[in-house]
Amino acid sequence: MRHACLALAALLILSQTLRMRAEDRPKVFLVGIYLGNEMQPDGDNQNAAAMHRTYYVRTDEGTWSLVSYNEAADMMAHTLGWTPLHLKNERPNLLDGLKHGDKFAFRVEADHRIGATKTSFHVYIPRADDPRKEDKFDADFTPVPAPAAAAPVQTDNVKAMCEEHRFSPDQEQQFCGSQQALPVNQPTKN
Repeated sequence: MRHACLALAALLILSQTLRMRAEDRPKVFLVGIYLGNEMQPDGDNQNAAAMHRTYYVRTDEGTWSLVSYNEAADMMAHTLGWTPLHLKNERPNLLDGLKHGDKFAFRVEADHRIGATKTSFHVYIPRADDPRKEDKFDADFTPVPAPAAAAPVQTDNVKAMCEEHRFSPDQEQQFCGSQQALPVNQPTKN
């Protein structure tokens, strides 16, 4: 029993030293192209003047629709008929200063909140004045649709005619070669 306790204690000590702190983990960044932004209503009928800004970013994988985290909280409050939680003046973020076609880096984490979909994410954009600080956004991702696999188009009409026995018996023997010529009106056996 004593040896088991010592082994367990040693295992716990080793596991703590092997664990990596969150800020020491490498972060994977995506590079996106800024497409622009637009003002959209919050979606409630009581206050038609409540608007939020949606930013659009394109990557190789698809298009991201970003809303700042504070504005997303305000949208939820407006939808529920509550008073918004933060002031209307929001601190400017990196996206406010970009022009159409500008590139910037951001990182993505899945949104694990109740009601989040497979396309809901949290996006973190490092600030230009201090890259260790990040602006947080709620995001929806729209993937680029995969090209539809085209059905193979048969281009050999002689082979198709042979398979359907559309030739006369003489022509079928001539064009279809190894296939045995069958009369047109006689059914085939499978």
